[in-house]
Parts: sequence; structure tokens; C-alpha cells
Amino acid sequence: MNNKTVLVIAVILAFATGAISTQMIYSSIQETPKIIYANGTKIMMLNDESYYPEVIKRLNEANKSIHMVMYEIKWYGNPENDTHWVSTLALSLVHARERGVDVKIILEDGHGYDYTSENIVEYAQNWSKYFQRHGIEVRLDSPTKTTHDKLIIIDGVTVILGSTNWSTAALKYNHEANVLIQGRTVAQEYEEYFESLWQGL
Repeated sequence: MNNKTVLVIAVILAFATGAISTQMIYSSIQETPKIIYANGTKIMMLNDESYYPEVIKRLNEANKSIHMVMYEIKWYGNPENDTHWVSTLALSLVHARERGVDVKIILEDGHGYDYTSENIVEYAQNWSKYFQRHGIEVRLDSPTKTTHDKLIIIDGVTVILGSTNWSTAALKYNHEANVLIQGRTVAQEYEEYFESLWQGL
């Protein structure tokens, strides 16, 4: 997927959520990541390896809330004993909770339709236990539904969503397309979506 295609998807997403109107103003600040400004909403393109540094920065700066829905967080072992990017991201959630941030996570449980993914089951169970030991609320989705979201909402103002799971392959090697949307209107819509999922579990 090229940058032009990703830009079109981001603009369609922004229109669909009511974040921008036909009077859009585009501003290309740098080649990677690209940024669009529109009616007070900022949209940043986070493709491929540009996802990790921006996400870790935002998680480390969170001061109110981190609400996350993630299909796959790959388990590489105790995050405190390794240096995987996944472990660093997970530890940033633990540190956020330690400084008083409200951290809530919904994980895919590995069951859905007529299949079971043993790997996802294992990852979800390991991460649930790990996060809960550190005071983070975790809920697994229903076994009758696959939760394929990769969604992070930070401080009720920043939304990060797209294709990137939390695995070394996704963070370092795959082609992945994501957007970071900064704006309270869009964030509120996704907070309501998150809450609907959370209360349904």
C-alpha cells in the first residue's frame, strides 16, 4: 500500500467520523510520518517502523487514561527480562498505571466463529495475568466474536488505529498502515466505542 492510498484511507476515515469537512488544509511537515491538519484535528501517518517510536512516546506521556483494544500482543516471556519492542510497549503501560493513569485493555481471547488460535489463547492468558498483577484491568472478548481491532485511545484526545499488532514482525518487518488522530471529537467517538465493548464483556 503506497502513501497515496494510505492518505486516501485516512481522509475517508476522518470524513466518516466527522473530523474534517470539505475545507481541509493539508500540511506535509516531513516525509515520515506525514501529517494532515484539518479543522483542529491532526492526522499523522504511522506506516511500517514509524509506528513504534511514536506510540511509545505517546504512552510514556499519557497522564490520564490509556484504553486499548488489541488482537495480538505476542508473548516473548517476562517483559522485564528482555528487550523486545513488545516488552517495552507493555512496560510503558505498567509504568503508566504506576503513575496513576487509568489503563484498560481488551484482548482477543483466541476463539471465534469455528476456530481456535492456540497461540492467541496463550498470549492473551499470559498477558492478562501479567497486566492484572500490575493493577491493570484486562478483559478478554467473547469466544463467539473475534476482536480484530488494533486501537489505542490516550487521554481522551489521541487515537491510534490501523493494522499493527504488537509483535516483532508487525513492529519491525511487516508493511503496516496506521493513523494517529489527535482531536477530542474523534477520540470521544472511540471512547464510546471502547466503552461499549468493555461493558459488553
